[in-house]
Amino acid sequence: MGASRCFVLLAVACGAGGVLAQDSTPLPKTMSGRCVAVVPGRQTYADTIAVILDAPAGTGAVTGRLTVRGVSCGAIEEPLTGIWDGHDLRFESRVRPNVNASLVNAQCASGRVTFRLTRKPGQSGFEVDFMREGMQAPGQVTLAP
Repeated sequence: MGASRCFVLLAVACGAGGVLAQDSTPLPKTMSGRCVAVVPGRQTYADTIAVILDAPAGTGAVTGRLTVRGVSCGAIEEPLTGIWDGHDLRFESRVRPNVNASLVNAQCASGRVTFRLTRKPGQSGFEVDFMREGMQAPGQVTLAP
């Protein structure tokens, strides 16, 4: 799909007061939202994204599932693995052609996608960078409850 800029409003399901502190606050179990991707020289696309973590606790390794509705590539409960350090969540997953995507028979290269979510200082939201193999530039996302 080429370079894109993507903004997401993410709803975070968690207990009250739990997501503001850094370095000791566990991640929420579920995060979902809407992504609007603006591709330079092309149209704007609106998609959805959801992350479900298996057992978010303190810092360390995380596993879960990624669901992404994409234009050319998507995912439905695709496994993800990553690490949470209390400030950044980095994880990898895969997107696939003909899975939760608007276009059929699109090219997704290997489909490997990497995300880096950085908690905004003093907030529960995240700034996100992501890159799918085959993209010309990283996408950018803003996630907020």
